[in-house]
Amino acid sequence: MFNIHSTEILLILIVALIVIGPERLPAAVKTAGLWIGRFRRSFYKVKAEIERELNTDEIRRQLHNESVLAQIDEAKAKVESVAKDTETSVNKLVNTDNFDPGASKATDQQSADDAADKSIQEELKEVSDQVEDVAKEIYEPAGNPKVAEDNSVKEVKQDDAVS
Repeated sequence: MFNIHSTEILLILIVALIVIGPERLPAAVKTAGLWIGRFRRSFYKVKAEIERELNTDEIRRQLHNESVLAQIDEAKAKVESVAKDTETSVNKLVNTDNFDPGASKATDQQSADDAADKSIQEELKEVSDQVEDVAKEIYEPAGNPKVAEDNSVKEVKQDDAVS
């Protein structure tokens, strides 16, 4: 710890013997030893507490990152399922008997085409609604308690302003 040679320690002890005296020297050495021990213990306690706090912060960051990754994976799975559902429904519509992409409006099957167009439009509307829901889940961090808390505080303030 300190770079003190044995002769320097001997010199300090001789000066202490002269200044303090032979009767009080053992008690002074004992008291100095106790103070040094207390200082060391408190130093090591502070050091251990700082290390524990640093590890706690790292663990919190890691858990937060893992939760964000899990939310991203969940949103990705939802988008993929919506894409598969859309592909399946489009393939089903294309493979039907009354689907004719080259048919004109003047044909006798105008009513059948209008019905097919409506069903396609309805399915596209449903798919776009599903995609919007997934996009909201991705871009609105509901899993983050701080952001969710901030949003709830904003909603309460807006409700108070409207009232």
